[in-house]
Amino acid sequence: MKIAVSMDVDKISDSFEDCEYFLIVRIEDNEIKGTKVIFNDESGQKSIIKEKVSAIICKSINEENYKKFSKKMEIYYAEGNDVDKNVSLFVEGKLNKITIP
Repeated sequence: MKIAVSMDVDKISDSFEDCEYFLIVRIEDNEIKGTKVIFNDESGQKSIIKEKVSAIICKSINEENYKKFSKKMEIYYAEGNDVDKNVSLFVEGKLNKITIP
């Protein structure tokens, strides 16, 4: 399974759309097996789909992107700025899904 975390420098970005890059985290057997960085340029968001990401962790996402990405993957609220903590919470099933009606 792969997840994408919207990032700025060394913390989770306040906005999915305005993040500097996406940290792609590969998880197998509840352990991190690898990471990859995809910069949020013109093709960055498309690359998330190409990477076959199963979930996104972010603090906020606009309605347009929610509709586009939620058809292909689940989207979760980040708790705070710490990426390691949020990945651990995701693995433990303790992050809340973002839902926009």
